[in-house]
Amino acid sequence: MARTWPRTPTPRFERWREEFAAYQEEHAPTGRHFRVTSDYSTQLYGAHGGRSEATTLGDLGHLAEVEARIARSQQVVWDAHAAEVMSAASEGGLEATAEALREDEHWIRRLHRDGQPVDVSTDAARWVSGVLGTCPPNPMIRAEEIWGLWLSVVGARQICTRVRDQLILELVDAGRPRTHVSRALGWSYERFQRHLTRLEEDRAELERRAASGEIPGVIGLEARRSPRGSRP
Repeated sequence: MARTWPRTPTPRFERWREEFAAYQEEHAPTGRHFRVTSDYSTQLYGAHGGRSEATTLGDLGHLAEVEARIARSQQVVWDAHAAEVMSAASEGGLEATAEALREDEHWIRRLHRDGQPVDVSTDAARWVSGVLGTCPPNPMIRAEEIWGLWLSVVGARQICTRVRDQLILELVDAGRPRTHVSRALGWSYERFQRHLTRLEEDRAELERRAASGEIPGVIGLEARRSPRGSRP
């Protein structure tokens, strides 16, 4: 849907921009009161049903469901972020809003195009409300705080994919039929094969780097082995 942006920022927007700059300075270096931490991402992973231990095909299917739930939460938080940016742009116009938020105009157009009404029935919407409860009524500040939450949800999804990918490798190494593994994920066999190839290539590269001493503090298994009776 086309949108007509204001040609010049309104006095209200200029006040928001000044408040936003002062807020970012106060909460440097991130510019947010909300802190993105691994602990909170882990908490969000658990809130979506994530498990730290996974060993079976059934666990793999569960992890696929967890990732889908996290992806839906990402969309809700994205939509909430987009709503605040659009609120700012409605007063500031495209160029001034992009400049104030240190984004480009294409990003704001994408938010306008892809953003949907926030699904207020979700846990993610409640997390957004909790973050906004600490914010002044300034959409630029609110957008930035919500972005921190989005990054935390991304972190939760990354935890899920790490656990999932490790389990994929363990199941394949244990000789489980690849068709069974792909079926547990709900993927086509072709998609699974492409993903498995990437995982195996990444693992091989990591093992190569460890063996050659390229990873500080990590020594490859082969490098640690020495002939029986030889000097250390």
